[in-house]
Amino acid sequence: MHRIVIWGAGDQGRVDKPIVDRLGLGLAAMVDDTPGLAPPFPGVPLLQGFDAFLAWLATQQAHDLSFVIAIGNPYGHVRRHLAQKLAALGLSPFSLIDPTAMVSAGVVLGTGLQMMPFALVHVDAVVGDQCIVNTRATVEHDCVLADGVEIGPGATLCGRVHVGRDTWIGAGATVLPRLAIGANSIVGAGAVVTRDIPDNVVVAGNPAKVLRPNLVRASKHV
Repeated sequence: MHRIVIWGAGDQGRVDKPIVDRLGLGLAAMVDDTPGLAPPFPGVPLLQGFDAFLAWLATQQAHDLSFVIAIGNPYGHVRRHLAQKLAALGLSPFSLIDPTAMVSAGVVLGTGLQMMPFALVHVDAVVGDQCIVNTRATVEHDCVLADGVEIGPGATLCGRVHVGRDTWIGAGATVLPRLAIGANSIVGAGAVVTRDIPDNVVVAGNPAKVLRPNLVRASKHV
């Protein structure tokens, strides 16, 4: 049985676990450096941070181990950087795609994806490395998601939308066709995006307007 290490034992990690089960995989361990966090699943070890993970890894036969980084946005950059560190140890990212998700013909998928129940990615879309497409989110034809993007539950990207690296599209948001959303930006829940959005901003509303700069990168590190 192929074994998975889920990096992140918070909400994203807990919703990833049922997909691991449905795919018939083994959950070998979870890793999280949050102080005082209790193990979310009986019998699954919770390793407290990178050093604890390295000590545990030294006791394992690693040929059947892959990793999933269950850290949601606005920390797409953390997923990407951590994936590089784990790959340098010889581990491979695993794309966790729920059996109910639909991926159409011609779609190009990166590595280390998380695609939740009933997510839809339509024809000729491109989904980059370490992206998360949440429950019932829709990525329409010819959209392009750069690395580290997260699409929130129930959000809709209409056709030919381009989303920049590490950007977070909030739950229930709608992005109209042929628009470009910049890198490291946040589109608020329920927003309706009717024009291009620049890099490094937070937008919300209908129509979506820039509220402030996005300074989240300063608040969390690998």
